[in-house]
Amino acid sequence: MNIGYDEIEEKKMKINRLKKIIIVSIIILSFLAALLVALIIYKKDNPSYITTYIDEVEVSNFDKIIDIQTDENGETKFYIPIRQFSTYLNAVNKDFEYEDFDGEYDIKTENTDSCHILREGQEVTVYTKGSKTIYKKNLQTKNSEYEEYTIDKDIFMNNDMLYASQDGIEKGFNVAISYNQKKKIITIYTLDYLTELQSQILKNKPFGNYGVFDYEIDNLNNNKSLFEDILIVKASSNGKYGLLSGDYKNLILEPKYDKINYIPDSKTFSVESNGKVGLFDKFGTRKIALEYDSITSMGKNSNLYVVKTNNQYGVVNANKNESDKTIIYPEYDQIGINITDFSYNGVKNGYILLDELIPVKQGNLWALYDKNGKQVSNGFKYTDIGCTRIKTGNNIYSVVQIPEAKVLIVCDQSKKYGFMDLNGNDNIVAFVLDRIYIKTSEGKDSYWMSIISNGEEIERNVFDYLTPKK
Repeated sequence: MNIGYDEIEEKKMKINRLKKIIIVSIIILSFLAALLVALIIYKKDNPSYITTYIDEVEVSNFDKIIDIQTDENGETKFYIPIRQFSTYLNAVNKDFEYEDFDGEYDIKTENTDSCHILREGQEVTVYTKGSKTIYKKNLQTKNSEYEEYTIDKDIFMNNDMLYASQDGIEKGFNVAISYNQKKKIITIYTLDYLTELQSQILKNKPFGNYGVFDYEIDNLNNNKSLFEDILIVKASSNGKYGLLSGDYKNLILEPKYDKINYIPDSKTFSVESNGKVGLFDKFGTRKIALEYDSITSMGKNSNLYVVKTNNQYGVVNANKNESDKTIIYPEYDQIGINITDFSYNGVKNGYILLDELIPVKQGNLWALYDKNGKQVSNGFKYTDIGCTRIKTGNNIYSVVQIPEAKVLIVCDQSKKYGFMDLNGNDNIVAFVLDRIYIKTSEGKDSYWMSIISNGEEIERNVFDYLTPKK
């Protein structure tokens, strides 16, 4: 069958048109594909929502619970609801077992202006509305004292929930938080995750003659040194402890010590060798010589430490020159009071009362010193600091200090109570009082004092006699 010339030309034209359509389609599809890739890349680099990871696990809707604000420099700041944050941690790791409660830890109240986060056997953290201070108690030790941390922003209330800044959450929960503002990614690492990671890395990293460094993951306070990029390590070659920089490059202290303990509130290290203890800072500089039986931080960012030698106690200021460090010589039977009975009074540090006064005991009598080591009271004359001799009844509590009046409660040798101010003056009220206590009524606290005469107790409000200080 013969095909005419016109038919051949028409077929060629159809084929050419089809080729053009295919080429144009390929070009359009290539353009659309490139556009789609560019859009995906743009979306990836400029996401419209925040993604959050806790210990490498993506968590949902975290961005919906945080309060996001932009400061004057255009930087994004976010604030996190404290109690809800603990539930997110529990969701990632069931072993955390965080519990959250209204009120303080040692005071069983339902005060919604404060809350505490409990991790049984580990730590408790107390947050209070309007405060830049959080308190933490290490439950791994028998110490009743709280560590005190200053955070960058006040804790605030919003929609009946307490919020803390990134800094407040990091210090309260022992986590590290970073935010990539461009990619809108929040990354959170817990101390548990970081310590396990360090342990695994060090197992495969021998250090010359010291062999492999062991990293002990069960000591809460020691593990907190990670946030200063310092690791307390134990050399497999000799079983001794040292300090290693977080990048594993430098030994800050060689592994030649019997024990090292991190002191979080002062970011220092107590170091023990041959039964004697000293103090080093995070740069490896010796702050207190290894000549004491024990060293205990007095907290409150004071740089003060209780030292013990020959079963006697004194106070050392680690920031002073070697010749001036000892401000109270270790010649006394006790430094600081037991605060267990005074939790309702808000006392979290028994070493420094009213932020100024150090209780010192010699024999059966107490004196008060200031933070420079000067004796404030007129000698050792008090049989007790604080009043626990209170009448039984609901809503009656022991008291050791009245911050509003800047006075301590002191007991003389006649077993009667009075008040002493920051200057050592104890003539404010005669030592005739049998009891001083806190009374709670209709949700409000007040201070009371009483005299028992002929079997009758006569009560008076403390502020009938004392003037609150500004």
